[in-house]
Amino acid sequence: MYTFKAVWVALAIVAGAMALYGCGDGGEKGTGPGPEPADLDSSYQQLTDLMEIMIDSMSVDGDARPGDFDFTDLHRDFEAYLTRHPGDPWASFGAAITSLMALTTSEDLNALIDSFVVAADEGSFFQLRVANPGKLSSRGSFFAFPTELSSAGVEKNFLAQAYVSLLPRMISNPPKFSELQTIIREEFIPAVQEASDYIGAILEQPNFIFWVTPEMMGETSDSVEIDRADFLTFAAGLHVIQSFLHLAVAYNVDLPSYDSAGLAYMFDQSNGWMSLHPDGDEHMTAVLNEFMTAVAMVDGAITALQAEQIADVDQSNDLIKATWTQDEYNMAHAVVDTIEAYATGPQWVKGDFDDDPYEDSVRINVSRIFTNPINGIFTLLPSYASEVSLGYDSIWYYSEYWNGYEWVMDSFLNSIEKYCQVTITWDADAFEQWLIPNPTLNGLLPDITTDLKFKELFGLSPDMWQKQMEMYFHFDDIYLK
Repeated sequence: MYTFKAVWVALAIVAGAMALYGCGDGGEKGTGPGPEPADLDSSYQQLTDLMEIMIDSMSVDGDARPGDFDFTDLHRDFEAYLTRHPGDPWASFGAAITSLMALTTSEDLNALIDSFVVAADEGSFFQLRVANPGKLSSRGSFFAFPTELSSAGVEKNFLAQAYVSLLPRMISNPPKFSELQTIIREEFIPAVQEASDYIGAILEQPNFIFWVTPEMMGETSDSVEIDRADFLTFAAGLHVIQSFLHLAVAYNVDLPSYDSAGLAYMFDQSNGWMSLHPDGDEHMTAVLNEFMTAVAMVDGAITALQAEQIADVDQSNDLIKATWTQDEYNMAHAVVDTIEAYATGPQWVKGDFDDDPYEDSVRINVSRIFTNPINGIFTLLPSYASEVSLGYDSIWYYSEYWNGYEWVMDSFLNSIEKYCQVTITWDADAFEQWLIPNPTLNGLLPDITTDLKFKELFGLSPDMWQKQMEMYFHFDDIYLK
């Protein structure tokens, strides 16, 4: 089965939902579709047909691949129309969609995907499970988000879970992540930026409406209206994508291999793993800027929905329906304000950081992650030496059965599990010598300016400290057949 099929199907469905061919009308709501030049209408028809083929081909098992679907000619058609009609919103919408879809023909991207497919076919993928370090396993809240962030729509441990969920997907001889970063820099970021620019041209015309007619959808249902609130939401999504793309290229996360040698390289403090690329600071700044632009557009979309609900009570044909109560709109604006506050400056948060019966308070400044990024994740720890060794665990299966006289316990070897043991040996010989070199975490915790304050906040005490700390990374790829 084609490994990356779902990615492109999702992209095609999203694009199809927003860009089904057709005519638009810049007039008042309810006037319906208006006439458009034949060449633009033809381009939308070709776009719809091609996406329909792509979705059908890649949503079922088969040999279809992104490179089989070429949107570049259509993109040139929309751009050519824009040279004759600068700023035309209908052509701008088509150009935005095809700018993204044209990525399917990237030779570098398809070659990289093929290399992953080959690795998967050879059975070289394995699953990695990471055990908590000894004596730190009870400090789960050390890695948790404070409780207030849930009101901003951010789940506790979300970032940690997302990162750890990516780390396990390793293969024995994969392409370097820097290869993917190069593609993101040279192709993805420019394409998404171009799409954002085209949508920006549409947003300069606040009354523009794009209609999707029943004929366009091959149905007998009513027309669907895509208006300013929808375009603002779409534009916000593009800026969020840009934010993630800049984050993906900011750090050097290459490893020499994805085995015990790779783990040894990762934990070696002298290697500076997860250090910034030469332009990493610029990309981290762009992460925050793009995200805040998205937040502002979401707030604008909420305002547009409020105005639309007053201007037109009938929301039956709207893509995003304005049906909230005033309290719900106020709550939505409040959530956006909360996200903006947490992303741009210090905020007091509460949480159980030290695993005691009492709630703690601390100020955090999330913006410093992006404006003063950490250069090397393991540089945050006191100095240490690391060692990696391999081991195997025997996994037994136990069953109990009645033999007619008594219950008997039986067992047999179910599997053999391979693991890597990472042993950290601190340079310090006692807890008092074990000093946190950067207690503010580059300004993330602006008030935690000393080693003592850091230890007090997170409940780090002499009774939990040890000269050596062991971590186990289990590989679930060795099974007895």
